[in-house]
Amino acid sequence: RAHTRMLDKFGGLFAIVPTYGAILIFLSMASLGLPGLNGFVSEFMIVRGVWPIFMLLTAISMVGLLFTGVYVVKALKLVLQGPFNETWAGKISEINLRELFVIVPLMILILSIGVWPSWILNIINQTVMRWF
Repeated sequence: RAHTRMLDKFGGLFAIVPTYGAILIFLSMASLGLPGLNGFVSEFMIVRGVWPIFMLLTAISMVGLLFTGVYVVKALKLVLQGPFNETWAGKISEINLRELFVIVPLMILILSIGVWPSWILNIINQTVMRWF
């Protein structure tokens, strides 16, 4: 919608588009691996499986996760908080019903995998066992 990826061109958008802001925060936290969301399940399983074999590399990757978390939180702050950039006055609109129709099922899937991952892990395990 904005035709730019420069985060410093935004600011204060949470006041204008609160639903978009909430969705962005939710998806960002899933990306960071917040417990209860799908990213946590995948990151935990990878770390748990790799730790006994590659302890040093796993520890280094954890530092990378820390930097990623700092970057994502900083990006959220730049886009959603702070003074409103008047460039976007009247140009940015709140999410519409069609967009909600697309994103809400994905958010439900993200939450369901985070809370109850065994249903999809069973499907993945059965498929892998058939291949190998």
